[in-house]
Parts: sequence; structure tokens; C-alpha cells
Amino acid sequence: MSIHPNPNTQQFLEALSAKNFSGEIEVSYAQRLMAATDNSIYQLMPEAILFPKDNHDVEKVMSLLGEEQFRQITLSTRGGGTGTNGQSLNSGLILDLSRHMNKILHFDADRRVVTVQTGVVKDQLNAYLRPYGYFFAPELSTSNRATIGGMINTDASGQGSCEYGKTSQHVLEILAYRIGGEAIISSAFEGTRENTQSHPLATELYQALLPHKEEIHAHFPQLNRFITGYDLDHFTQDEKINLNHLLCGSEGTLGVFTEAKLNVLPIPKATALVLITYDDFIGALEDAPLLMGATPKPTSVEVIDNIVMEIAKNDFIWATTESYFSGIDYEALKAIQLVEFNADNLESLEEMVTTFSQYIESHPHKSRLSIRPLLGKKAVLDIYALRKRAVGLLGAVQGNRRPIPFVEDTAVPPENLAPFIAEFRAILDQAAVKYGMFGHADAGVIHVRPALDLKLEEDRPLIREISDQVYQLCQKYGGALWGEHGKGVRSEYAQDFFGKLYPLVQSVKAAFDPHNQLNPGKIASADHHALLKIDEVPLRADFNRQINSHYWAENAYATTLYCNGNGACFNYDLNAAMCPSYKATRERIHSPKGRAELIKEWLRQKSHNIVQPQFEEALYDSLSLCLSCKSCAGECPIKVNIPAAKSQFLNEYYQKKKRPLYEQILINAEKMAEKSAKVEGLSNWVTKNSLTKQLFSQIGLIDLPLLERSQYHADQHYYQQLTLDNLSLLESVKAPENSVILVPDSFFMFYDAATFNATVELLHKLGVTIFIAPYQPSGKVAQVYGALTQFKKEAETQNELLTKLAAYGISLVGVEPPITLAYREEYPAIGLASPHVALIQEWLTTYLATRDDLPQITEKIDLKLMSHCTEKTNATHAPKAWQEIFARFGITLNEEKSGCCGMSGGFGHIKKNRELSEKIYSQSWGEIVQKNNPEILLATGSSCRSQVKRFDNVTIVHPIVKLNQLLTPFL
Repeated sequence: MSIHPNPNTQQFLEALSAKNFSGEIEVSYAQRLMAATDNSIYQLMPEAILFPKDNHDVEKVMSLLGEEQFRQITLSTRGGGTGTNGQSLNSGLILDLSRHMNKILHFDADRRVVTVQTGVVKDQLNAYLRPYGYFFAPELSTSNRATIGGMINTDASGQGSCEYGKTSQHVLEILAYRIGGEAIISSAFEGTRENTQSHPLATELYQALLPHKEEIHAHFPQLNRFITGYDLDHFTQDEKINLNHLLCGSEGTLGVFTEAKLNVLPIPKATALVLITYDDFIGALEDAPLLMGATPKPTSVEVIDNIVMEIAKNDFIWATTESYFSGIDYEALKAIQLVEFNADNLESLEEMVTTFSQYIESHPHKSRLSIRPLLGKKAVLDIYALRKRAVGLLGAVQGNRRPIPFVEDTAVPPENLAPFIAEFRAILDQAAVKYGMFGHADAGVIHVRPALDLKLEEDRPLIREISDQVYQLCQKYGGALWGEHGKGVRSEYAQDFFGKLYPLVQSVKAAFDPHNQLNPGKIASADHHALLKIDEVPLRADFNRQINSHYWAENAYATTLYCNGNGACFNYDLNAAMCPSYKATRERIHSPKGRAELIKEWLRQKSHNIVQPQFEEALYDSLSLCLSCKSCAGECPIKVNIPAAKSQFLNEYYQKKKRPLYEQILINAEKMAEKSAKVEGLSNWVTKNSLTKQLFSQIGLIDLPLLERSQYHADQHYYQQLTLDNLSLLESVKAPENSVILVPDSFFMFYDAATFNATVELLHKLGVTIFIAPYQPSGKVAQVYGALTQFKKEAETQNELLTKLAAYGISLVGVEPPITLAYREEYPAIGLASPHVALIQEWLTTYLATRDDLPQITEKIDLKLMSHCTEKTNATHAPKAWQEIFARFGITLNEEKSGCCGMSGGFGHIKKNRELSEKIYSQSWGEIVQKNNPEILLATGSSCRSQVKRFDNVTIVHPIVKLNQLLTPFL
């Protein structure tokens, strides 16, 4: 791959800068790598990435492209980067509208019209519209990171398309820029003389295509998922002249879209799902037309196969959805259909569901196993959250062969779906390829991802073999190969698909882009130039296969290598845990996907001893802003674990470079805490002293915490402090089920008197015999910063102690989430068979279930829980456990959705991270803290509580502290 842009591109970039382009121009190898992949199997390195700030910037880019000297420059527009067929990949320039052009410009509630910049994310738009009671209807599984521009360019649709249609059916107006810089405002208009004179391009194309109207209509498949991009049929059939029919779905091949006016719909007031299980997937598809033929008609019918359901059980989403599927016969299960209904009120909804249930009971199907109605928005949203993760979950299949996209959005008439999929499965079975299936049974679209390892020579030809066969199968059943996700690299089938109409398609391309500069090789060529071919575009695997095989084994780098670009880490929602550094910077290089791409390339270079120092520093800079919160390890469908890879990288990096002093101090913080506590007064004086604070600041550390050991006032009669010499005391414990050994971390033991005191007092009130294990460093901090030799030494020492303690049959319990979870995650990763150390809420739920004589509460109050990122994403049942504990005492504890606090152990104490740490805090936690009485907020993380104190100067407490306050003093 080229390290620098070619001379012509360099001249273009210099000319663009001379025009006072106000956005960013990125030419570094690392930054360009961010745009070299999407969610497809392909990888194309661009020469530069442009991040325009406004329409003026876009006009400057397009104006320059129109100059004769720059006719060899090509450009592709990029939004969320979630395309599955290489739609936004290009070896020329990338114009990324997502970083800056992401504003909602105007909303007219009376007309139900919203105007947006095309970098706006779909869920961002709906969050804005929700208070007004409206939503942008086209749905897609990547709605939390896919942009409106991407949706328009692929004419996106998904669940509910039979009711709500495709994106193009909601686009009223597009502001587009042509080659040469001309701005076009595209909308429907009557063909009057005055209008045609005002819209010469649209009129010219309409007059040229209209004579072919009947031929076009006869040729185009009549599908719910009608053809995307260059839609000659609707363009010529429409009573008005509407260029949007050609622009929507054009994948950036006709112009750059910067703004759009969209129509929005009222949010349904009441919603329900009916879950129908089947013992045969084809049987479920056969049943779908009958379900859609019911009166009342469902809004949608979605289907998921048993493969997806099995994988979902190991995903964080299962914590919120498992209860809806209780009692299902998973041994017999082969498919679940999700049948949605919406109504204006609950009474009407219940009537619809009852009538539908009676209808399907009177029309039996041999494959049905069970029917279960679920009413209420929460249930529907929870189930659809699982359904949205289906595509990502398939990528999490273990092994080298993993499901990949290349034939994943075929569309056929719904009545043909069952026989079509039966033959589709036969093709895959004949090739001995595994696969999972899910999709839109109502619309005739099933997502299929064959499991291949394209690093293997024997698997690579299957892309061609399977694609050709599936294309022919689509033709046989009156469908299309590209029913939902656009054409992209698969455009090579377009000429055959359009047949005699292809010259008409070319004429549209030529009218907008006569020199094939915009996303060339896709959908159509303006001239004789060939389109891209599915097996001639560089694959990710071409680069992945250059990485030494031992990196693909189960080690710290392995999960990053399997990143498939699904982009879940680009979630726009500031109150979602993953990924805080991306949310604060809006730079993809600081996202899990971006870091994974950098790590892959670094390993490729490392495998051939050609590591470029500048690139390695770019990787270091990216990883240095990773908070190691592990949200990616929990929430990424592929379970990409950037903190583990970061730790391994830093371990290798610092074998050649000098580790900064501030990191050395942090790494040894666990060891130093115990020593410092013995001279607490002196230690705190040093920490608070203005001169030493200046010294720490020069070193690179700020806002260091104060020791609180002198405030540990819990009655020592309530607990027994163990030492390494008196562990034999545990032999005399008569009721181990009513006893607990608290495994202390440095926060709990030295810096957090309130939580320590409350934990002891609460457990005493509950009749628990309390032991506190000897304090030893866990090694977690050393692991975070890649001091792996020290981590291994400290972990082995701590694990030896834990093993001894576990032998006494008394539960081991930790209070601080990331340290406690390290015993079950980071310890096994280095080969330690660590005994189970329960989070305190895990243990309490089990213990309280055996007790009837619980203390009374002094006050009934509604509380809000804000869980630590590592905890809620990697132990997804943990928040629910706290809710169950408080419910046992009649107290309502609601989980407050929140992002990252920005502290994350030592990250927020590093001076160079101060500004970023505060921004991360302000984006989520700060807003929540400022809108709520801090008395009702509970936070499980010590870092989180200290961050609240640092930036808002208020105190919020651990759930244990609040529960202890609310309980009467003694049993």
C-alpha cells in the first residue's frame, strides 16, 4: 500500500488548501487506514480523507474535481462506514461527512418535515424527534451509527418496510453537489414549462427516459424492495418529475448529498410483538405470507434462526431479553418469527393481538411450536435490540471460518421466499459452508452470511461460485441480488441485470459524472470502463493473511484481528458505554474499530520486520487515549478487546522505549497504597501540598486521591481482619453459608472509608460473619499499562492467596467491579485457574434469597443506579442484581443509562488526559448528575464517584452505603 498520495492527488490537496478549505485533510497512513475498510470483505487504501465542515467546503472539493487537470482524481463519500459491499471504499479521495456535517437544521412539526445534514445518525434524528412525538420511519439494524446520507445513498430499509417503505419514500428534497461544484436542489415538481426551465438536468433526463417507460416497467422486478439506485421505473412512472428516484440509492456515484428534507411520522402509541417459534426454518418462511395476510395486518414479520439465538445467549443483550424467551424448547427450535402490531391505544392493540392469535390458531401450520404475545414498548425495544445485533452476533461465531457479507440481502417476492431459501441453502450445503439466517420474512429478504476464511486459498473461489449461483437463483425467482444493502462491488452483475436498459443507466451516470470520478466502478460507468468485479477488488484477507499465524491464536491480539468493521463502536448515543474516547473526539482512530485496524496493520508489518516508526507512534497515540474500560470487550458483537491488545502492545513498546514516570507511579500505586497508609498524615500532606502538587503536575499526574484509612470506623467486633499467618481461623467457621471473605482492593482498603464502613455494617445487620482477606496488589493496574511481568508476578501471588482462601468453602467477594472481574477475566488469560470471586451484589442476591428475617427500611425512596462501565458491559446481570437486592427491601432502584465517567482508574489522573476526561464526563455523567438530586444517585465504581466529586463537587455513594443508611440498625 502506498505511503504517500500520488503527485496529482498532492496537487489537488494543495489547490484545495489554497481555496481555504476549512475542514481537515488527512494524509497520514494511519488515518487513511480508517477509511480503507467498512463492514464488507474488501480493503482499499485511499490517498487522503477530507472532512468538510460545511457546504462551502463541499463546493470547493467538487469545483476542483471539475477542472480538467484533476479528471483522474476519484472521490467516494462516506458516512457511518457500515456498508457491507464496499460502497464507500475507493483508492482515491474519501469525503467523510460524519465528523462535522451532522446537524439537525430545522423541524416543522405542522408539516412533519425535518431538514438535516447528511452526517446525522438515524438514531440521533429519532432522539431529537421523540419529544415531538414523531420518528423517521425507515429502520435498519445499524441505526445507532448509520447516517442519513448513507441511508439515502443505499436507499436503506429494514424491519417494517412493508408498512413504512424505503428511505426514498421519505425523502422530500436533497441538496446535492455535482462535479464542477454546481448545487442542485432535487425534489418533485410538475412538468410545467416554468418548472422544466428551472430544473434543466431533471427535465433532460426525464425527456430522454420517458419514451422507454413501458420497457423499463416490464423489465424491473415488482418488489417491496424495489430496485435501489438509478430507479428508472419510478422516475418514469411518477406523475411528477422527481430526480430523487435516481439519486436515492446511487451510492455516491452521481453527486455528494449534504442536506435532506425528510418526512416523519407519528410514533405509534401502543406496540406489541407476537413471538412464534418453529421447528423448521423453511416452515417459518412458508408461514410468513399467511401471517401477513391476517386481519389486522401486522406492521412487520421478522425471522431469526436458531444459530443466531444460540450466539445471543453469550452476548450482553441476553441479560435484558432472556426472560422473554423463557420456556422455549431450544432443542426443537429452528426459527422464531417476531410479528409486530401497532395501535393508537392499548385497548385497540390488545384487540388486534387477540384477533391475530385467534386467526393463526384457526390456520395451523405443522412447524409451529408456540405462540407468545408481548405487549409494551419496553418488551418490543428489548427484543428488537437483540434482532438488531443478529448480523454482528453471527460474526462472533468461534473459529477461523466466520460468517461474512457478500450475498446477504437478496430479495424475492414473499410468496417465493421459502422455495428460494431452500435452494439457497442447498447451494451453501453443497459447498459445505456453514451459515446463519435472519431477516424480513414479510418483505422477502433474508440475510445470509456464509462462514468462510478468506485467508485460505480453498475458500476464496467460493465468493465467485456462491455469488454467481445466488444471482441466477434471484433471477429464477423474480428477485434481486441487492434488496437492501446496495450494490457496491457487486455492481458487476448490474449490466446483466439491466440488460438492454443498461445504456439508459449509463446515460444517467454520464449526465452527472461524465468522467467516472465519483465512486467509480459501481452501479454504472459513463462510458466503456468496466465495473468492479467481486473477486478482483483487494480483500481484507489479502492483508490479514500476511499476519503471522501465531497472532491469530488465543492471545491478547486475537480478538482485534477478527474485527469485521460492523461499527457498533460508532454508536452516537452519549449514554452508551462504548466507546468513550471515540464519542469525545469523534475521530475513528480513537474507536475500537480504528484501533483494531491499526493493530492489524502493525502486526502485518511486524510479521515481516518492516514496522514503520511513524506508524507505530500513531498506534501508540491511539491506544494511549483508550480508557481500558473494556466496554468494547462486552458490547462489541465480535468481542473485540482493545484493552487486552493495548496491554500487550505497551508491554512490547516499552521494551524499546522509556516508560514515562507517571505511568511507573500508577503501575506501583497498588503496592504504594498500603505503605502510604501507614503514614497517612504525611502522605496526604504531600498530596495536598501546593509545591508537591506542582511536582506531580510536572511529572504528569493531577488530582490524586487522599487516603482515608484513619476514617475506617467500622466496629472491629463486626469483622475479622485476616493475615497471611492466621488463615487457619477459617477452619472454625461453623456456618460458611452465612460467612463471607471480602477480598479488598486498594480503593476499598485505603481510599474509601464510607464504602468500607457501610459494607461491614450492612453485612453485620444481615447476620453475616465477615472476614477481610489480607490486602495484596491485584496486578490490575500493571496489566492496564502493559507492565506484564509485574502483573504476572502480582497476579500469581494474589491467586495463590485466593486459592488458599477458597479451600475453606467460604464465599470470596469483591466490592470494586474492575478489580473483582479481573480475577475471572485477566487472571485466566495468563493461565491462572483463579477461584471465583463474586461481585458483592452477586453474593447478596443469593444470600438474601435464603433469609426471611430482614431488617426494616427507615424510608421508602426511588433511587437510580449508575454502574461502572466494565461491570455493566462484562457482567451484564450485575445491575439487575442490585435491583433485586433493593427490591427485597421494598426499594425501587432504576438503572440510569449512562456512558463513561471519564476517570477509569488512573486515566483521569494523567495530566495530558485532563481535558478529554472532563469532556467524557460532561457528555453523560455530568448531565445526569446536574439534573438529579445526588442523594438518589448510586454509583458502583470508586473512580466514578471520585470523578463526580472532582467535576461537580457533590458526593454520590455506593449502593451498599445507601442501603445501609436506609436499614434499621440491628436485626
